[in-house]
Amino acid sequence: MTDIQAAMVDFAARQAERAAQADTRLQHLKQALIPQLQQAGIASVEIRFDGYGDTGAIEEIECRDAAGQVLACPEMFVAIVPDGDAAAAGEAKQETLNGALESLGYLALERHHPGWEINDGASGALMIDVGTATFMLECSLRYTGYEDHSTEL
Repeated sequence: MTDIQAAMVDFAARQAERAAQADTRLQHLKQALIPQLQQAGIASVEIRFDGYGDTGAIEEIECRDAAGQVLACPEMFVAIVPDGDAAAAGEAKQETLNGALESLGYLALERHHPGWEINDGASGALMIDVGTATFMLECSLRYTGYEDHSTEL
């Protein structure tokens, strides 16, 4: 195997490992958040993001009750296990609910839409239905388009 082939195989293996770790962290965050959101009486959450020009951010986190009324994100804490590793549960750190929701949003974007903040960027939202424990990431990718026309006169 040539050096470039070995490098590509190594790169692919490391990418697969990072993807698996991100998936584990996502699952842990999802499982950690749902009981906390239920306890706070939150029925749904919308995490909005926007990015372009090589920068991007979670713009807003909106929590709603079952009647659809906006609620302030409660000042409560969620135990976050490093890398989602259940064996490291004793090393869990406490993060605010708002911070954990923001982390979930960034991790979901990194995992499913890497580069969402590059060039024309993307916008959208991660929606959480607490009652059904479902998470839906909606992402609108922007791009610059143009049409070429050539006419012989």
